[in-house]
Amino acid sequence: MATDPLDMEDDSWADTIVPSQDYRLDESPFVPEPEDAWADALPVRLGSCGTRLAATWHRMPPELITSAELPDDLWADSACKASASTATQPSEGKPQQQQQQQQQQQQQQQQQPTGAPAPVASAGGPDIPDEYYTFSGRVLEFHASDEAAAQAFRERFCAKRFRAEFGAREDLPLLVGLDFEWKPDKKACDDHPIALLQLACWDTAFILRTTGCTELPAFVRELLESGTEVVKATASFDLSDKRKLKNSFGWDFDEKAVASSFLDVAELAMERDVPHGMLRMSKFFKLPMQKSKAVGSSNWAREAGLTPQQREYAADDAFFQLFLLGKLLEHQPTEASALALESWQMAKTAMEKCLRRVDNIAYRASFLELREVVRGAVDVLSKALGSGGCTNINSLNRFGPVQKSLKASQRQGASPILLNAHFLRQNADIFVVFFRDGQLRVRLRVSEDGEGDEEWEDAAPEALSDEEAAKLIVEVQELLAAYEPPIEKRSTVLNRTIPEAFWVPSRAILTRVQTAQLEAVLQAGGESIEATYDCEDGLLLRLTRHPRAADDAKHMEESVGALSSALGLELDEAKRRLGADEKFMQFWSLLRTVETGSKEEASISRCLRARSRILTDAQRLAAKVGSSWEEAREHLEKVKWYRQLLGSAMAEQGDASARAASEIEQCLAAVAAAWPEVKDVARPKPPNKKSGPDQKRRKLNHGK
Repeated sequence: MATDPLDMEDDSWADTIVPSQDYRLDESPFVPEPEDAWADALPVRLGSCGTRLAATWHRMPPELITSAELPDDLWADSACKASASTATQPSEGKPQQQQQQQQQQQQQQQQQPTGAPAPVASAGGPDIPDEYYTFSGRVLEFHASDEAAAQAFRERFCAKRFRAEFGAREDLPLLVGLDFEWKPDKKACDDHPIALLQLACWDTAFILRTTGCTELPAFVRELLESGTEVVKATASFDLSDKRKLKNSFGWDFDEKAVASSFLDVAELAMERDVPHGMLRMSKFFKLPMQKSKAVGSSNWAREAGLTPQQREYAADDAFFQLFLLGKLLEHQPTEASALALESWQMAKTAMEKCLRRVDNIAYRASFLELREVVRGAVDVLSKALGSGGCTNINSLNRFGPVQKSLKASQRQGASPILLNAHFLRQNADIFVVFFRDGQLRVRLRVSEDGEGDEEWEDAAPEALSDEEAAKLIVEVQELLAAYEPPIEKRSTVLNRTIPEAFWVPSRAILTRVQTAQLEAVLQAGGESIEATYDCEDGLLLRLTRHPRAADDAKHMEESVGALSSALGLELDEAKRRLGADEKFMQFWSLLRTVETGSKEEASISRCLRARSRILTDAQRLAAKVGSSWEEAREHLEKVKWYRQLLGSAMAEQGDASARAASEIEQCLAAVAAAWPEVKDVARPKPPNKKSGPDQKRRKLNHGK
C-alpha cells in the first residue's frame, strides 16, 4: 500500500500534505512525538476484516496538545518531554517487571527541574543495521495484457504445487503475500489508479503491471475472491486500499471478498504488541529489510516499465509480508490461525533459503557521515543573517560540504541517500522539521543544557565587573573579525576587494548567556561593537573597530600631505577637500574594521590614493575650463577612459606607471577640449596599418 500511513516506516506520508492557512495543530490528532512514533497514533480506523481498532491519540496528556500553541516550532521540542512521560504509563498485559522499570523512569523524569529543556532522543541517531535481507527467489514480471501472465501465475501459485512440494494436507491453506503500488498522490485532488500488483508465495514473487487497465484480470479476481483455502497476507489493508481497488478496477472488496481469508500483519502486530511498520517489524524479528523512501515514493506507472530498484522493492514487499505473517503467528499462536501457521511452518525452510543477506556497512557509514555533515550545515545556515534561526532543504542541498558528502556516498556504490524531509525525520533526535510561511524548514533540536536556542526561557544574566566586561568585548571583537558567513549569504560584487562591515546574528558566535551579558554591557556604551535587534534574527552585531585595526589617522595624514604637495594647498584646505569627498571618507572609515598589514588594508590604501589623484586632476581640469574643482570632479568621474587609466596607474609601478600618467594627461586634454559634453570622450583608436599591393599579395599567398 503505497500511501497508507501505517505501512510507511515514519511520517513521510505527511510530506504530501499541503498545509492550508486555517490548519491548526491543536485541533489535529497527529501530535508530534520523538522520532516518528506519533505517526502510529492514528484515529479510529477499520481493519481489513471490519475490526474496530482503538485510537491512541486521545490518551495523550493535555499539556502535549496545548503545547502545539507555542510560537513557531517549539512544540516539537516540548512534545519530546510530554510523550516521554506518556510512554511510561503502565499498560494492561505487560509484565510486572516492565511496569516497574517504567515507573522508575517516570520518577527520574519527575525529579528533573521544570525549566530544563526537552530531552533529546538517542544520541546515536536512527538504527541502521550493518546488514539487511532481500528476496532472492524467482521474480516474474508481466503486464496485465500479456496472455502468458495467467498461465505463469496459475503454475506457480496453486495449492497442488504447494502440497506436492511439502506433502501438505488438503485442509492446509496456500499462503500468498499481497500488495499494491501506484503513482504517489501528492495533491489532495490526486487519485492515481493502482499501477502494480505484487504477489508472493514461498519461492516466487509475481509482479503484475496494471497501467491502462480498467478491470482486474480473471486470475487476480479469482485469487482475491477465494475463500480460506488461500490466505492473503496484507499490510495495513484498510478503507483507503479498498477505495483504490474500487476506483481503479471497479472491484468492491466488501461485496466480493471473503474477509476471513485476509490476514493483516499490521493488525496482528498490534494485537501482539509488536512494532507494526514493515521495517520495524523486520528489525524486531532480527531480519531487517531495506525500504528506500526514494523508491517507495517513485513513479510506479512509468511507461518504460519498472526500474531494477522498483522491481526489487516490489518483490521484497510482497515476500516479507508473507514471511512476517508466519513470524507473528509463531510469536503468539492462536487457535484461529493454527492452520495458517502450520502451512507457513512447512514452507519456512524454503522461504529462508530465498532470503539473501546484503552487507549494509558502507551505506550505514555514508548515512552517518552525511548526518554529521548536515548537522554542521544546519548549524551554520541557521546562524546566518536573515535565516530566522532555521534553514530549508534547498539551502542544505546547495551547501558545498553536503554536496561533497552526497557525491562521495554515490561513488562508494552504496544505496543512494537523498537529503529530503524523510532523511531529516529519520534524524529527529538532532533535527526539528516544521512549517513556516508555507515552507518546510529545519533547525537543530535543543540540546540537554539548553545552549544554542535563543527562544528558550531566558535567565537574568549575572552582572559583570569592569574587567570582565572589557574581556567580553575583546572576545566578541575577535569572534566578529573571524566570522565568515556562508557563501550563499555573502553579499559581494564581482572582483570587489574592499571589505564591508556586515551584521552578524549573535547566536552565530555567542551562547544565550553570553548574548544576554553582552546586551547589558553594550547598554552602558561601547565604541567597537554596534548592535541592533531584528524580529527574526534577534540581536545583530557589527564590528566598528577591529581589535588590531589599521592606523586610520596615519592614512589620513599621508593622504592630506600628498594632496597638499600636489596642489600646493594648505594642510587644512587639503584635509577639508578630502573630508568633503564622500567616497574617500567611506573607504577611510573601513580602515577601523580591517587588520593592520592585511591585504584588505593595502586595497583600501590604493583606493585612498586613487581618490586623492581624482581630486588633484579635478583641480587641474577646473583651471583649464574655468569651473570649480567640485564640478570638474563630477564630470571627470563620468569618463570611462579616465577611470580605466586611473586603475592602471594605481596598480602598476615604474615605467608602466609613468606611461599611465602620461596617458592621463592626454585624457585630461581631451576632456577639456570636449567640455562640458565629456560623456562621449573615449580612448582614441590606434591607426590602421596601410595595406599596399605587396602586402595584400603576401596575405593571399599565405592563405594558399
